Amino acid sequence: MNCYLCDQGMSTQVSWRSIFFNELQEVVCLRCRAGFEPAVPGCPICSAPGEGKCADCCEWETTEYAGLIDAGKSLYRYNTAMKEYLHQYKFLKDIVLSQVFAADLREALYKQQTMIVPIPMNGNKLKERTFPQVDRLLDSAALPYTHLLEKKEIGLGGKSKSDRMALQDIFWWNGHPVPEKVLLFDDLYTTGSTMRLAAQVLKDQGVKEIKILSLIRA
Repeated sequence: MNCYLCDQGMSTQVSWRSIFFNELQEVVCLRCRAGFEPAVPGCPICSAPGEGKCADCCEWETTEYAGLIDAGKSLYRYNTAMKEYLHQYKFLKDIVLSQVFAADLREALYKQQTMIVPIPMNGNKLKERTFPQVDRLLDSAALPYTHLLEKKEIGLGGKSKSDRMALQDIFWWNGHPVPEKVLLFDDLYTTGSTMRLAAQVLKDQGVKEIKILSLIRA
């Protein structure tokens, strides 16, 4: 098979382990894989580099959104290789690239006991992109999830952090029963606004514990 990113030929190795344990097949070559930068342990909310809670997350704790997120993690940094990947996946609509990080997500979430809740897309954005990119990442990893939220036709892209913090009612609860614990999942964590606005809605509906996971930390 060929690498999904650079189209160079790859050797395919099938092992007994891959057959019996249903391991996900590698779809990118070693060179492309090496271009992605894993996030090392850092902020216990967003995985920003450094010791302890980062300055951004500390600032959030001084607002009305304090205490919404109990813990979190990001898997990769937003470097050049990741920027190119997201552009091809999201904006060039290359849906097969949802498989690139399937094994990473499977490892991070397979034993997750709490309900996985994806951050939803609004209707206009879904028509533009043609597929829900966050859902497809989870589908490729064969992970179950439940939508508890809907999103209004208000984009957060291009808005400053203060503008995002001032927004209200971006998300709303869709009426499905909520558990005591959930894990919010999104592809990209930037300012943390999206996660906290979504978390607020779930807290208002009775969720007691909210953890977050993002594929990428910008």
